[in-house]
Amino acid sequence: MIQIDLPLAVAAGSVFADAAQRQLQLGRAEYYFNALWKNNCFQMLCFSWIPIYYLTEYFGWETTHMWWQADSVLAYPFYLPIFVVLFFAAGNTGFLLGKSLVVRGYIWGNRFVYVGIGVYVAIWTFAQTDRTLRLGTYQQWVEGQAPWFWQDSTFVRVTILSGAVWLIGILATTVSLWRQGSHLDFPANMRKR
Repeated sequence: MIQIDLPLAVAAGSVFADAAQRQLQLGRAEYYFNALWKNNCFQMLCFSWIPIYYLTEYFGWETTHMWWQADSVLAYPFYLPIFVVLFFAAGNTGFLLGKSLVVRGYIWGNRFVYVGIGVYVAIWTFAQTDRTLRLGTYQQWVEGQAPWFWQDSTFVRVTILSGAVWLIGILATTVSLWRQGSHLDFPANMRKR
């Protein structure tokens, strides 16, 4: 759902800044750009295609049957391009926000960002299950005819696949960044931070 995809992109960027905290605290450009690159690779390869797929195939569900009343994203010619720009802006904003907090020594402040987003995502999803667990178009939802998500086997398979790709991607990227930083030593004047 787009209402959680953009915040999740922010959270992922923030997670990667946390994982790369040693590199970012050292302040070297190559460490910063490597971590930023990995954030963007994750967003491109493991995440961005998921909401784009759902927008094109399950528009009503992806928009939580709110605001957009057409049956297809094609009814809104600027929707997908704007979404893609906002998606990558959100992912990079999350990383830059996380970097800003990590460099200043506010590791727990950064963690609060992505944990807070996780809580928001859970509340958004489970507090309105009449919207989030129903597929179909806006009109079907209004008429009370929108099918439950488990009634569409393609949706279930794609959701399992995309969830696995997202989870494996975020874990692999996080572990990769953490391992890169675990071998770095801080200069003596930075150890008390």
